[in-house]
Amino acid sequence: MISIILAAGRGTRMRPLSYVIPKILIPVRGKPVLDYLLDNLHEITIKHNYIVVSDQYDSVQTYIDKTGTPNVSVVKGLGWETGGDLSIALQEVGTDDDAVVMNGDIITNVNMLDLYNFHRRSNAPVSMALFELNDEEEAKRFGQITLNADGSIEEFIEKNETAKRRSNLVNVGFYIFGKQFLNERKEFLVPHKFKLETELFPELARKHLLYGFPMDIKYWWDVGTMSSYIRAEHFFINGRDIIPP
Repeated sequence: MISIILAAGRGTRMRPLSYVIPKILIPVRGKPVLDYLLDNLHEITIKHNYIVVSDQYDSVQTYIDKTGTPNVSVVKGLGWETGGDLSIALQEVGTDDDAVVMNGDIITNVNMLDLYNFHRRSNAPVSMALFELNDEEEAKRFGQITLNADGSIEEFIEKNETAKRRSNLVNVGFYIFGKQFLNERKEFLVPHKFKLETELFPELARKHLLYGFPMDIKYWWDVGTMSSYIRAEHFFINGRDIIPP
């Protein structure tokens, strides 16, 4: 199995910090976001990790070289959103195995072994980690996800605040794409600018190809915005196990 970290966004919401430091390398409590992402993979066997970056490719490559981070390569993306850059990366890295795919601005404590076991048990083409936000108003900031009894996702609606919520399950930003799905991906993952969350996942849900696994998550931070980044710093200083507002 391989992992692909989607970090080709230009970090506009983290400026001016992201002018100097690529978002994937911004430190939280002195530790780069990249290291938090790789920590989530310790319990599963990953043959190689790929980081997809665009504008700051050289900076990320220099960091990997100087730190000697093992089994990590940098792939050149185009900033074509999560879907477009994943499609580009797959052309370069190949599809000989299952792939863990992670959004490059998430800090969380997802147990990827649990997600992988679910993925294999359900024989899912694509599996998605989910967590539950009990605050219904807060959940409106995220996609609306409902599950069928077999774990397949019945409906995936990205950030639709007008729709009446049927579930407080939300997308963690960590996925497993099965080998067979990747080998037959031409129907879904043709390189162009698009988002997984708004184009691919709703379509896969309609075709019963997307599965979701609710997980016990103590913290989840999207450090793609300055306000969330500051809250993440505060969380690790104070050590409170909460899902942030």
